[in-house]
Amino acid sequence: MEAVIAGQAAVAWQSDIPFYSKSPGQKLAEIERAFGFKIDPSTVEDHERLANLRWEFQNRIGKSNPCSTRAVAKLFFSYVKYGPRLLHDRELTAATIEGFVREFGRVAATNSTSARGAQGSLDILDPATVNKLMCRYHFLGYGRGDGWHLGLRSREGTSNLLAVATFSAWDIDHADSALRQLEVDRSEVLVLARLLSISGGRITLSQFIAQLVRWVRRELPRIKIITTYCNPNAGHYGTVYRGANFLPLCAEEHPFIPFHDGEYISPRKLTALCDAEGIDHCKRAIRPSAVKPIPLLLYYYPVRLPKRAQDFQVMTCRHPYPFDWPIPMAGQGEFVENAHLSSLT
Repeated sequence: MEAVIAGQAAVAWQSDIPFYSKSPGQKLAEIERAFGFKIDPSTVEDHERLANLRWEFQNRIGKSNPCSTRAVAKLFFSYVKYGPRLLHDRELTAATIEGFVREFGRVAATNSTSARGAQGSLDILDPATVNKLMCRYHFLGYGRGDGWHLGLRSREGTSNLLAVATFSAWDIDHADSALRQLEVDRSEVLVLARLLSISGGRITLSQFIAQLVRWVRRELPRIKIITTYCNPNAGHYGTVYRGANFLPLCAEEHPFIPFHDGEYISPRKLTALCDAEGIDHCKRAIRPSAVKPIPLLLYYYPVRLPKRAQDFQVMTCRHPYPFDWPIPMAGQGEFVENAHLSSLT
């Protein structure tokens, strides 16, 4: 694992300009400095172009569309899958956008409360209730069966949920070195594995996270830090976590991003597929991304951590895969060579 002094990286972590108002290029530049890795300039330029597509797409499907976050993530993963061609081939761009508009443009809004900013009770929920929402609206498309499942309800007397979340135990073995630097045991870590705002609830995710942190402090006295993932390849630059005062913990490198039947599949799901069907099957069924992924970002929140322990080295770790593939040159991936527009329209 490579390390970067957190104190040096933190110099640019705070800024007079709100992070949420910055361009993708500015956000990625701050991420580079904070986590200590470099992003190819062509990738940064592509993310600037993706931002234009993103706003055009969101206007098409409606900014209040409850599937907006999932839809935008699929747009970003399309870039990872096809590479820069998605941004320069007008026919491919149009076909991709139209396909997503058909998929997400007619999704009805959830029957949520009309309360404006009313932050109500935080309740423990059963996994089925939370995971049903995660399957429909979260960009990963599935929930977690383990851990704590929490939901925020309005205090306006309605049972409708404003936001839901899932905490799970630390199982990120390849990043254990970061915990040792913080002098934290694995049992003292909670992972914010899923986070979802439900359309109609006028509460920011940063406000929801603040309530989750208070709940952990009150209910789980052994927990010292909360960690969470952020995936820039899905268009998530960490704005919500910065707003909730999370700090950089580890940059997680991936050799490629896997796709199964043309859809993004998480490393966890890929491992499960290989365990069930065998590596040879996965090598035939899985297709790698056309571009090298930006490292995923691990953030942490110091729930009960001495300040001396917070001055540590931001780590770089590598996520293990059942098998590796070389990353093709941009525009040279199999998806690019075999992109049939008829399958997108």
